[in-house]
Amino acid sequence: MALVTMREIIQDARKRMYAVGGFNVFNFETLGAVVEVAEELKSPLVLGIPERLFKFVDVDTLSAAMVRAAQKASVPIALHLDHGYTYEGMMKAIRWGFTSIMFDGSSLSFTENLKRTKEITRIAHSLGISVEGELGYVGCCGTVDIQEENLVQPATAADFVDKTKVDALAVAVGNNHGTYRGNPHLHLGRLTELTGTVHVPLVLHGGSKLKKEEYRQSIQSGIAKINIATDMSLAAAENLKNELAKSPGANYIHLMSIVKKGVKDSVRRYMLSFDCISKAI
Repeated sequence: MALVTMREIIQDARKRMYAVGGFNVFNFETLGAVVEVAEELKSPLVLGIPERLFKFVDVDTLSAAMVRAAQKASVPIALHLDHGYTYEGMMKAIRWGFTSIMFDGSSLSFTENLKRTKEITRIAHSLGISVEGELGYVGCCGTVDIQEENLVQPATAADFVDKTKVDALAVAVGNNHGTYRGNPHLHLGRLTELTGTVHVPLVLHGGSKLKKEEYRQSIQSGIAKINIATDMSLAAAENLKNELAKSPGANYIHLMSIVKKGVKDSVRRYMLSFDCISKAI
């Protein structure tokens, strides 16, 4: 099993109608938690870290641990740079040995997003590395009401994929990054249209806190990867607060195990909702 490209994993997910979890990690505890649950449930995994965390985390050390964990794993794992914004950040991920990178040009004009994504894809594919692009407006923290003009248009998406040659496309269909305030509304009809027009697997960002049925419906409508980050962080913090309230004198080693348990419980719930159990190739 071990280290594979994201392309291999998500193509299988689309073919067999499940979604692989794209779980972002930020330290050794979260890394261990996600990999252990994937192995326990025999689930393929996309293990990521976003570029914005580079200034908070010793990424050279953490990335080396991610590579080692993937190489040792009993399930297929792709290592993914999530939301890469700079050429330097993406080149770092390539040097670390990651098998997948995402260029997020969604804040750029369509023309500039296409131009930059196409160039990144050309470089990555020459090295056997998968690429994920993004189109449309994915809000943050539920603070913006997603309007029709923010949603991805099928013809635009098809043109983008055809010209950039990306392996996966993250699409805006009413989803939000971060913690939702109120009830999210996924435009499943638009997802279905995109699936019929775009011939690469689709990715759902802002996957935390949707209902189980919404995950199933999004998978049926074409989603092959669902990104999770916020809820893992919240689960870790909640477990930590609860434990400190009960045991203010708890030592740090004990608290690390509590954090890890919270993350594992969160990851397990999501994997069960994604229908990816026992799908390891």
